This record gives sequence, structure tokens and C-alpha cells, in this order.
Amino acid sequence: MPKVSILLPTHQSGAHLHETLDSIKAQTYQDYELLAVDDASTDQTIEILQGYPELRIQIIQGRNCGLADALNLGIKCAQGEYIARIDADDLMVPERLEKQVHFLDRHHEVIVCGGWQQYFGLSTFLHAPPASAEQCRANLLFRCDLCHSTLMLRKSSLIEHNLFYNPAFAAEDFELWTRVLNVGDIANLPEVLGYYREDGKSITIKKKQLLIQQNGEIVSASLKRNLGIVLSEKQKRYFTGWTNPFYQKGEKTYIGEQEEAWRDLRMLLLNIYQRNQEIGYYCEAALLKTLRAEWARLRYQLPFFLPDQEVSPDSLFQKVNSLEIMMRKMRSFQRNYRGIYRKYRKIRSILQR
Repeated sequence: MPKVSILLPTHQSGAHLHETLDSIKAQTYQDYELLAVDDASTDQTIEILQGYPELRIQIIQGRNCGLADALNLGIKCAQGEYIARIDADDLMVPERLEKQVHFLDRHHEVIVCGGWQQYFGLSTFLHAPPASAEQCRANLLFRCDLCHSTLMLRKSSLIEHNLFYNPAFAAEDFELWTRVLNVGDIANLPEVLGYYREDGKSITIKKKQLLIQQNGEIVSASLKRNLGIVLSEKQKRYFTGWTNPFYQKGEKTYIGEQEEAWRDLRMLLLNIYQRNQEIGYYCEAALLKTLRAEWARLRYQLPFFLPDQEVSPDSLFQKVNSLEIMMRKMRSFQRNYRGIYRKYRKIRSILQR
């Protein structure tokens, strides 16, 4: 039996599948099986998969019921101790499987192990989620701060606790990880393990609307399950993805309504901190950093950044001045467009030859 089952869902994936398979072929760790769950592709996807006999790819016919269903089918068919996720347009670094197997073999309390992901194509964003299990747990209260296409999962834990993707959610991964935390830890290796292709086609408008709406539902479910806090419908809207309804153009919110919402949000975040002191579901230091970053994001329209210093309850809602707002937004810009100058120099040197 293989140590690792690589789970690769495909659907009309012919455009970039060669590159993904080449990155799998280049792995330094070779004790794996490759499961391709195909959902009724009519392009060259199947022919490309069949063109790699050295990878001994098992092509599983999906039920054409969406990504979550395909992933659940792959989990049930996997023979490996660990399941490594990869999408059909993303890439693995050569040492990815080797490093994650080594980590999971030594950390039996960890059910999901991920890493950093470098974007390429239309974006040069580096998604660098936190390494520690404590900070991962806290961040997952509000957002899916994991790189799905770099994750390696412990299959026995998934099966034993019936942890499968829920097809009712557009953010099926985020919803699953919030349930995984009830039985074990999630951690990341603090290094790039994969490359994410940003071509502007990854998320449809319809799916993005669902993600925005359902993010608040997932946050609400986590708070109720973990801390016994029940959100109102209005409070769920605080935690919708990408947008803040109190700054969104077209929303008829007035200054008085915004100020009332800030007061309510502040009381809610403080309640989360106080309830956790009683229950202890989250590491206090990690939770305070997450709460501070979420407050700054919602109150001041800032990117989500964990503070470099420790956060105390007294500094949780410390005012952010205009200079700091500008500096954080510049830092976010650099994070999203890192490497542009290097690429410009490389192109210029080629043109000057």
C-alpha cells in the first residue's frame, strides 16, 4: 500500500494539466498513488492523464456533482495513510511530499499539514498562513487561511470522525477545516510548497457571491459550536468574505448605523475573548492577535495582518491612525506584487542582449 494518495480532481483541465503532472513526476518522494477523479471532461484531459503511464494514474469516474463530491469520492478510494491535495492547474515543489510526510510522521496530533503558496500569472501574491497549530486554529475562526492545494490530510482521522467535504458550501474546504479542529490540529510548514495559477478564471461571479454569503454562516457555526455564542443575522454580515457591508458602495448605511455597528462588533469580539477565557478552546495569545487583525480589517478596511507584537486585552481595540493605515495598505500592495521588479529586470536584460 502506498504511503501517500495524491488526490487530483479534474474537469475540463487540459489547458495546464501537463505542468501539474510534471510537478508530481518530479517529486523526491515516490511512495505514492495518483488518483484523478474526473467529472465528465470532454476536452483532452483524459488523453493527457493516459499519456503518463509512468505515474500509474488511477482515473476514477466522478459523478459530475461538483468539487466536494469528487473529493469525497477520492478520499474513500484512497489507499494511502496520507492524502495530498493538488488542483489541475497548480504545481508542487519537488520536495513537498517528502517534507510533509516527515512532518506528519512526527506530529500525530496534526490531522492537516499545509504550507505556503506562491501565486503566479496575474498575481504574485505569497499566501503565507501561520505555521503554529495555535495560530491556525485562531485564524480559522474568521477565514480559510490555508492553501488548499498544498494540504496533506491524515486519512484515518477523516474516516474515523466522518470528516468529509459538505457539498452545500461553496467554501467546502473552510467549512471542513472548522470541523477538523474539533478532533485534532492543523499546522503549516513555513515555506513555499506549491504554486497557484491566478488566471482570473478560478472563481465565477455566482460562486464568489456564495462565498461572501456563506463565510458569515461558517463563522457563526464555529462560534456556536466552540464558544456557545449565537450571532444575529446582522452580526453574521460582519464576517462576510471580501466585503464589509458597512463600507460597500450602494449599501444605505448612515454614520449613526455604522457607529452602532462598530460598538456592537467591539462588544462581540470582547465577548469572544471572555468566553474563550472560560472554555479555553483557543490559545489566548493567538486569539488576541486574530481578534486584533479582524477588528482592524472590519473597522478600518485594512488587509488582514497578524500583529508582530503580542496583543493585550487593553490594546485589542487600539485606534489605527491614518499613517498606519497607509503603511499597512502599502505593505499589502508589496505582498501582492512582490517580484515584479525582479521580473522587469530580467525582461530588460533579455531585450538588451
